[in-house]
Amino acid sequence: MDKEIFDVVNLSDQVVRQASRIEVHKDDLFHRAVHIMVSPSPCQWILQKRSGTKDIDPLLWTSSCSGHVDFGEHYIDAAVRECAEELGIVTEHEFLIEIFRTSPCRETGNEFVRFYLLKYQKKINFNTDEVLQTKEFSIGQIEQLIQKHPEDFSGSFIHLFPFLKKGVQLNEGCLP
Repeated sequence: MDKEIFDVVNLSDQVVRQASRIEVHKDDLFHRAVHIMVSPSPCQWILQKRSGTKDIDPLLWTSSCSGHVDFGEHYIDAAVRECAEELGIVTEHEFLIEIFRTSPCRETGNEFVRFYLLKYQKKINFNTDEVLQTKEFSIGQIEQLIQKHPEDFSGSFIHLFPFLKKGVQLNEGCLP
């Protein structure tokens, strides 16, 4: 983990230099990340509960998979990589639908985030080093759980959820 190198970016999401994961987080530098929501059936979405060994947001619910964009990597390539690393899903660029982008803020850990949807009906074989469990929910169920138990969700997911909800409604026609 301490050998991970990220692109540090400016407020226009242009690369200005590289830094280690530790430095990026310690110094609150702007960097890039991806989140992916996997849909196993219409209007149903997979959330993951992060492994207890994760240094950020352990044992909390979040998007199906997520991760940092490595230095020199494109967002879409990071999304493909994270699907494979965390969920065992081998996919291609054309199956990932970008639904929104956000600028860095405190809630996302100063990350520029690109959020993707992926329709995938096969069994998920998640990586137990990364993920404790996965579970299928509707957008309405996720919304209710966040309202009742926000402490069970990562701060970044809570921040991104309204954008996700709107993107899902626009792209999939799914209502809560």
